Amino acid sequence: MKVLVYGSGGRDHCLADTYADSQHVDKVYFTPGNPGVNYTSKGKRGLIELVKLTDFTQVADFCAAKGIDLVDVGSENPLEEGLIDVLNERGIRTVGPKKAFSRLESDRAFTDDLLRKIGVPKPEYRVFDDPESAKEYVRNIGYQVVVKANGLAAGKGAIVCDDVQDAEAAVHSLMVEKTFGDSGNRVVIEERKYGTEISFFAYLDGRHVLPLKMFAQDYKPAFDPDNLAAIQEFGGNLNTGGTGCYCPHKLLSPWLVNRIIKEIVNPTVNAVYNQLGWAYKGVLYFGLNLDPYDHLDVFEINVRHGDPEWEVLARKLSTDLFELGTAVWEGTLDRIKQVWNQQHYVDVIAMEGRSKASRGWNKGYPGRYGKGHRIGGLDDLERGIALYFAGVDEDPEKGLVTYGGRVLHVVAGDITLEAARDKAYRNIRKITFLDHYNDNANCVRYRETIGL
Repeated sequence: MKVLVYGSGGRDHCLADTYADSQHVDKVYFTPGNPGVNYTSKGKRGLIELVKLTDFTQVADFCAAKGIDLVDVGSENPLEEGLIDVLNERGIRTVGPKKAFSRLESDRAFTDDLLRKIGVPKPEYRVFDDPESAKEYVRNIGYQVVVKANGLAAGKGAIVCDDVQDAEAAVHSLMVEKTFGDSGNRVVIEERKYGTEISFFAYLDGRHVLPLKMFAQDYKPAFDPDNLAAIQEFGGNLNTGGTGCYCPHKLLSPWLVNRIIKEIVNPTVNAVYNQLGWAYKGVLYFGLNLDPYDHLDVFEINVRHGDPEWEVLARKLSTDLFELGTAVWEGTLDRIKQVWNQQHYVDVIAMEGRSKASRGWNKGYPGRYGKGHRIGGLDDLERGIALYFAGVDEDPEKGLVTYGGRVLHVVAGDITLEAARDKAYRNIRKITFLDHYNDNANCVRYRETIGL
């Protein structure tokens, strides 16, 4: 069987890698992909092939010509732009929802209103199209808030605010300065909740729902809480697309899984099927908060796997991914048995840190970051470490170089969380990004507290 994975980040590399592990799959095509795949074992052995396809029609033509058996679309933008619709019109089997369903992620206000209508718990919120009205609101409410861009913002559109000044600045940044373009034309201002975050996933096939009975914890803030110098430099501990992850979650229990399914997943899926249609075939992500009083809230819904959550869940999952993806398309998820191995997994993301620029300095991700830094240490990693590449490029002289803010994922597994953490950090310390403007100083940065 042949699979095509559409995407270019770490999650998408991991999807390609996991499909290549299937007993049914002979070839995985990865597009637009990233050249990091050629530096991992499956890429080197030809199980995964990088192909550059520039538009959706090209993707559909390629799938038809190659006889692709399944396409899995990993990231939100092509889903929102209608890639699944284009492929399905050509009779190509897919994993991922059609454009109409992508609104669940690309329109926060729509989803929040839907959840409130069906009684799924979520924090108090208000929606604003006018920045002055939004600022007036945050000046008069009596609690801390999170200001969120209504549209897609690469996981960085939620600004956590400590006080009124922070909230006003967040509104100004999103709605006036257009930090995330048109995604900030409308904002959702939500009550800030304290507790433990949970990333929960379910597969849908248009008839059934298969909640994954394994969940993870993502780390959104850019810096460790005690890195006060960096937090001050950036004007706060900014949210990112994710800086690391681990699973199983420390709070994982059959009781909590069943509670999440009953209170949140089932009513949400029923609403999706009954109000939006029965054609949803793909993944739903539920970003949850469990407060100290055991109250659950939904703070976001996405229409695809998380990044970095998938990088650890995929390692934990023993069920064949091609069988799972095929069941999504065929409407047979009720026949799939979930199998999870006994290991714990930790993903620590190597990011672009402070580096010298041709003029001045780059602060590093999630601010302005440098590019073209040669990546070293890849051959020194221990056996069993999984590497998933994201923001990378290939230079004819330097080899693999940095290209984005989140550069690569180092994923380690072991029999305990502590052992998995130790292994992940022992290996990420071997990774280098050599700053050519600063005597080849190492400008890699990563959080030190993933899994604590």
